[in-house]
Amino acid sequence: MEGLYPLLLLLVLSLLAVFFHLVRILFNAPVDFSMDWNLFLSWIPLMTAFFINNITRRFGHLHFLVILSSLFWLAFFPNAPYMITDISHLSIDLTRDLTWHDTIMLFCYAEVSLFNGLVSLYWIHQTWRRVFRKSVSTTFLLASLPLAGFGVYLGRVRRMNSWDIIHDPRIILDNLLKSMLDRTALVISLEIGLLLGMLYLVLWAIVRFRVRYNKKDS
Repeated sequence: MEGLYPLLLLLVLSLLAVFFHLVRILFNAPVDFSMDWNLFLSWIPLMTAFFINNITRRFGHLHFLVILSSLFWLAFFPNAPYMITDISHLSIDLTRDLTWHDTIMLFCYAEVSLFNGLVSLYWIHQTWRRVFRKSVSTTFLLASLPLAGFGVYLGRVRRMNSWDIIHDPRIILDNLLKSMLDRTALVISLEIGLLLGMLYLVLWAIVRFRVRYNKKDS
């Protein structure tokens, strides 16, 4: 199936992040295992996009399945950029070795999680382009970026998680209504959406250039 190589590469990078965490544990210092959980959550949209992309390649335009998968993907997609905000947990003491190790460790987790999110966005975007009209797929893409930022706000500020959609959807609706006019929600949504958009544009340009270059060589 297409995409196995990127999955294996992302798995290696995830193991590298966990390795940094294991080194942290060897320091006998307090450890926060939520990083590993958040990294795992960033794999959910990645695997969702991987499977729906390959399924539609093989079986054609399964509109209903694509819509359901896209909603499920969108519910977990904010977990990818969410780990950027874990830098807020960093305690600064430039004379301590742990400060530097934690900086690299948190960056590694955030980087891998962000890679997972961007690759999943690329695969789900491919699916949308295959199943829907170009204008529809572009609308879905542009809407998903600030929505991911809004999901980060709900997780970091409102202390919610993706499972609340199943566990207690009433809390989701209540927090959505309270957050509509929150300036912090607007700032986080727009800025993280802009960041994801710029990074995705770079990824898209690199992939498209590689495809065209290979076609010229052949």
